[in-house]
Amino acid sequence: MSVQFDLIIKDRRVTFSVILVLICICPFTFLYFKSLKPPTNHEKCNTLATPERERFKRSRYFKSTAEWTSTKELEFYKELYFKLQNLEEHSDTLPTARRAFETLLSQALEDSAKVSGGNLLSIKHFDKKKLAHFLQSEQDDVTNQYHGYITRRRAGGAREILKDRQAAGDWLREIAPVKLVDGAWLGHLNTIKMPFSLRQIVKQTWQVFTEELGNGNSDQHHVKIFEDLLETFEPDLPAPTTKAILHPRYRLGSLKYWRAAVAQLLVSLFPQDFLPEILGFNMHFEALQLDTLQAAKELPEVGLNPSYFLLHISIDNSHSGHAAMAMEVVSDYIEHVAKTEGEAAAEVAWKRVQAGYVFSEWQFQKGNQVTNILDHLNDDSHDRLESKVLAIFGSKIQAAHRLHCGSRVKIGKRSLADWLDPEAFSSEEWQRDFIRCLSVCEPWIYQGDSQRSKLVREIQWGGRMYGSFTKSELEALELWINSLGSDRTPFYCSFIQPTASPATQQPNRSDTDSPDHFEIISGSENLQTADLPLHGTPTKCPGDLTTNLNLPILLPLWFTQCCLFESFLYAPGRTSDKIGCAVIRFLRAQSGFETEDLLVTGTDEPSITENGGIVEFGLEIILRASLPVPQDLQGLLSLWPSEFAAKMLALSSSPNRNFGTLLGISMAFLELQELVSEYSISGLLCPKSSERLASLVRRQYQCLQVCLQEIPAGDSRRVDFHHGYKLAKKEVERCSNTKV
Repeated sequence: MSVQFDLIIKDRRVTFSVILVLICICPFTFLYFKSLKPPTNHEKCNTLATPERERFKRSRYFKSTAEWTSTKELEFYKELYFKLQNLEEHSDTLPTARRAFETLLSQALEDSAKVSGGNLLSIKHFDKKKLAHFLQSEQDDVTNQYHGYITRRRAGGAREILKDRQAAGDWLREIAPVKLVDGAWLGHLNTIKMPFSLRQIVKQTWQVFTEELGNGNSDQHHVKIFEDLLETFEPDLPAPTTKAILHPRYRLGSLKYWRAAVAQLLVSLFPQDFLPEILGFNMHFEALQLDTLQAAKELPEVGLNPSYFLLHISIDNSHSGHAAMAMEVVSDYIEHVAKTEGEAAAEVAWKRVQAGYVFSEWQFQKGNQVTNILDHLNDDSHDRLESKVLAIFGSKIQAAHRLHCGSRVKIGKRSLADWLDPEAFSSEEWQRDFIRCLSVCEPWIYQGDSQRSKLVREIQWGGRMYGSFTKSELEALELWINSLGSDRTPFYCSFIQPTASPATQQPNRSDTDSPDHFEIISGSENLQTADLPLHGTPTKCPGDLTTNLNLPILLPLWFTQCCLFESFLYAPGRTSDKIGCAVIRFLRAQSGFETEDLLVTGTDEPSITENGGIVEFGLEIILRASLPVPQDLQGLLSLWPSEFAAKMLALSSSPNRNFGTLLGISMAFLELQELVSEYSISGLLCPKSSERLASLVRRQYQCLQVCLQEIPAGDSRRVDFHHGYKLAKKEVERCSNTKV
């Protein structure tokens, strides 16, 4: 029975239950007396364990943070993997791709420089014998490890990378991202925009690339062979160029291999700027690897086809295969630079080759460790300054137009007047090239030191550009220059600087010296006959020969036609079908390669460098006609401008979207090649070149016919084909007074 009592609060009677009050008081009383009791042994243990629990919580936090960072980086590489194989739809990713490449390249160099000896960086100055010895030592190390592996296996040891068939599937999935872009590190290399003097060096390397693509034979296509192997475990695997392949359901790869795959796609993306790095990367990537040897041994033991790995053991051999070709190309390139630009330039070129080699090597040494690439890419402070500087220069273009035409100052390979041409400067690509070349143009710019930079001093009082820039504009320039040394691949930039030695030291120049000769490493200003891969000393063609040919119209079309399908191959996974293989054979014919054989071409076969292609025939025409020889396509189009040549270059940047149109243009230009071959009877080309050109025309025609036959009736590409053919046909007819 409960006890109640009443209270009167402000004239109101309130009734309380004693039981209710006791219920409220009891818990507090219990807690109070419990606090007075000494702790039990169990409670003492928990009290003492508190720091350990906190450390455990922190370790779990850091582990989860590391996993989160790793996941973010993995997703970044996956997205970049897709976009770099679909650049037509994602051209806006190029600035990010360039920064990613430069950041990873610098980190690879910095990590490798910490290792004392034992790597390629130990060869301070290029020496072919030392390089050959180093590469042989690297191979000996691999083969010695393989010998030890075979010894263990013969003694009853277990398989070391493929425990069973399921483990084999897991391993093949892990490495898949790299194998599905096999060859991509050379995918952007063979472009018509490369300097003509480098054609033969690039051609040797491009031979390696087309062999990675089976030389236009689907059965020998490396990506196709790996896809067939992987199909055992993933029968519905999407094409490597699609976004579907990124889905986690396919369980493809780890951070290590996604990063390595993206590295392949990045390294050849800017061939005009990073050719030595590409050659160095190629030299390491084509070297023999231990896991390749082990996989070739263990795959048959679990009932799988080892063809992909056996192929890379044989085709990459160091006697006449890709490894040997890669070393020869590096040697030829360094010798070329030394001959045309001097020993100091050759020293820088060698360091850049080393950087490319280290970059390839580092991809696999780094393993699954995360890098700081996302921090670098997210830090856009430098990009904002760069954009502001470009806006400053852009705003002054019209006011300064033609005022610098008397200046001989060079920034990179162009004069200041050329850089500041209003029409050219409207291009974003032109602006990127300008700011990049300006940022390394000493003494005008010393990275990280605006007060030492001549550009800043010339803008201030007493300088020749005083009054041209406002105070706020000068401050922006200074901030930009000071930012160059801090967050823009500092290690790479410092690494490739030439060292001061009697053989390579440049003459000292004071700040008051004439700036006319300041120039970044560049090629010769004009090609000489000896630099061209012709079949003999060209003789001048008869004076009346060109009366029926309009060479100023013909020449820009002749050279530019080589651009039409050159971008079609940069994603190897898109080139294994009939159309892709036909395009490969078409481009090989244009480059002057022999008819494809089931056997590969080795270093002992002179056909790679001796047989000319479309570009070489064009240079022969120029020399025989006693015309000025341009250094590259840009120089040629400056001499002989052509709206249709510019149109072809624009169309070729989207080879998949414009495939039908490009096919039609290419077919029409075969008629131009026939025209030149026929006129060569009178001396436009030597007889051997004329005969060879006629042969190449027939091979190209066969390849284009295959492409056309693969396009079904009603496909819009057939309509585009006829449109492209009619457009080009009109241009071809303009080259001659007689209609074709």
